[in-house]
Amino acid sequence: MTDSYYIDLEKYPLNKFKQELIESDLLPSRKILKDQIDDRFKILESKGIKNLNDLLISLKTPKKAKEFADKSGLPQDYILILRREVNSYLPKPVNLEKFPGIEKDTLSKLNDMGIKNTAHLFKIIKTHDERVKLAAETKINPEEIVKLTKLTDLSRVKWIGPVFARIFLDSGTDTVEKLSNADAKTLYRKLIEINEEKRYTKGRFIESDVELCIKVSKMVPRAIYY
Repeated sequence: MTDSYYIDLEKYPLNKFKQELIESDLLPSRKILKDQIDDRFKILESKGIKNLNDLLISLKTPKKAKEFADKSGLPQDYILILRREVNSYLPKPVNLEKFPGIEKDTLSKLNDMGIKNTAHLFKIIKTHDERVKLAAETKINPEEIVKLTKLTDLSRVKWIGPVFARIFLDSGTDTVEKLSNADAKTLYRKLIEINEEKRYTKGRFIESDVELCIKVSKMVPRAIYY
């Protein structure tokens, strides 16, 4: 998908990606990404990989990933996890019905127009005038349109799924721009307070998760204007 929905992976250097992996508290299933990281990233560089886009292209399909593993000598299980990690920087569009607190009537009206997920909505809500037009066409409350716009904006950030986006929204750190300028410690405390009050999720998240979201948000294009 183009049109500024995602991070420009060509502008995400391989060294920056490597440093993020080093600093991240990875899940057990992803800890292999830290194994022999210096040597393995030197091999990636020797194969002409300069940024995440190069890596994405080289590992585009499971077949290509296997071929790359064979040519580079890197373990297949490592390459497959690496491929999954790179793909996570391009989060799949969220079905609008997955966001907590969105009225069924709103979803129905948008669905009637073929607008079912954040990718569909993103194309037509980037400016104030576009949102006013959509509200007029659908008879949806303009405030509801703005709410969905902000949820769409936040969901473009890696690791921010529909429930997490809703918690961010309620915190007032409700756009990519605000998130990129947030203080992790302060925001984390606020998110915890909101989730304890409204019980959006039983899932556990920690301050370092919020910090990583902030870091990644700085790379997400400022494509929605408020």
